[in-house]
Amino acid sequence: MKKIINRLRAAGSKHVVIIGDIMLDEYSIGSVGRISPEAPVPVLKEESREWCLGGAANVAANCKHIGCDVSLIGVIGASDSAGDRTISMLHELKVSTAGIVRSHDRVTTHKKRFLAKNHQLLRMDSEADNELMHREYIEVIDRIDALLRPGSVILVSDYAKGVATPALMAHVVKRSRDLGCTVLVDPKGPDFKKYYGVDYIKPNAKEFAQMVSFFQLPAEQNMEENGRALCQLLALKGLMITLGEKGIMFVSPELSFISPGNRLEVFDLTGAGDTVFAFLALGLAHDLPMKDCLRVANRAAAVAVSHLKTYAVSLDEIVDRSLEPTEKIYYDWAPLKIELDWQRADGKRVILTNGCFDILHPGHIHTLKEAKKLGDILVVALNTDASVQRLKGPSRPVNNLEYRATMMSAIGFVDFVVAFDQDTPQALIEYLRPDVLVKGGDYKRESIVGYDIVTSYGGDVFIIDYVPGVSTTGFIERLIQAHQN
Repeated sequence: MKKIINRLRAAGSKHVVIIGDIMLDEYSIGSVGRISPEAPVPVLKEESREWCLGGAANVAANCKHIGCDVSLIGVIGASDSAGDRTISMLHELKVSTAGIVRSHDRVTTHKKRFLAKNHQLLRMDSEADNELMHREYIEVIDRIDALLRPGSVILVSDYAKGVATPALMAHVVKRSRDLGCTVLVDPKGPDFKKYYGVDYIKPNAKEFAQMVSFFQLPAEQNMEENGRALCQLLALKGLMITLGEKGIMFVSPELSFISPGNRLEVFDLTGAGDTVFAFLALGLAHDLPMKDCLRVANRAAAVAVSHLKTYAVSLDEIVDRSLEPTEKIYYDWAPLKIELDWQRADGKRVILTNGCFDILHPGHIHTLKEAKKLGDILVVALNTDASVQRLKGPSRPVNNLEYRATMMSAIGFVDFVVAFDQDTPQALIEYLRPDVLVKGGDYKRESIVGYDIVTSYGGDVFIIDYVPGVSTTGFIERLIQAHQN
């Protein structure tokens, strides 16, 4: 995978044109503490509100994030706040809005989700799903003709909100042939005939079944046989059928194969298809072999679903982590989380323990060695110098963070070292979500910082007894006494 990523980086930016339904996703996040007296429904106390780009705009954000030269074409409302916010967010990402038509006859598709912590209670949509009016159609066609370049990759993100009409698709196919472009479609029914002549279609399993039914193909035939029949009916180079955690199946008139999926903990499926779409475009733009295109897209999808809400995956996040990692010390939590997610995807069990570890002694070694026996990947979280001072006083630590991290990383059975500046590791535990939390000493399990977090998602918490008579404080006291004598 590293070789593929290096090739993508070395080749430079490629032009990708995204045509389709532009959306805005809104998240109202809060907590539920009571039921409404007016009706048997939960009362959500809003604590925060967030916005994410959706649909074709999310595809554009993903493509921009991985280094593509992006042109986005679509229609949004002329005077609604959702349209204004969408334009503003695209500007922040430095995605050109020159291809966006603002229409007085249409509202911006706006999906509002209400969440209690990570659980969705309700979704409310505002949208116009009628086909483009003639004036809108002409304006979109003008944008397409102005922005297409020879050799561009064209992504049609069809969410059945009216942009990808049969007439528009016919124009896109004609212009793509004139300019030597590749067209990839994320489809939506019911009219699948309109995709005739595109290069590739990326249905999910449900959409594939709808296509089979629409063209009245034998339902008893397997996916490969029906896929080849669809390729002939629509004059396709191939179908990329996304199958969730099973991966992606490629079917063309000549061959078929499945690129297996990568398992990570699933937080949210929102936007995962857009992520796959963007990474397939990246692979096609750089003329990667189809198997490599699908491998890259599978990796990206696994990262996307491990985050809440829509998420733009970076190239760094899809590097193959089955290789021996070269870095053990992390001062930034985010890269470590990516690393641990891939380790868990390979079936590894992550253990976390924490402490100051100011002066390493046999008691520490005993705790770490016993902790390692409880899983596969041992992460040691160190208090920063400021955190140690707040806990231990101004004379501590004896050794600074860099020294302590270097010493800890030299222990063979310690896999990763990470620092936290808070008084407790609670925020770090909540972020990394270890499978096992370990603490050395004489504690009750329920009193350990992070116990509630880890047990809430089925993790384990263990206590390892200290080695009697061995401590950093005792060592320092003996050192002072020896100096005084």
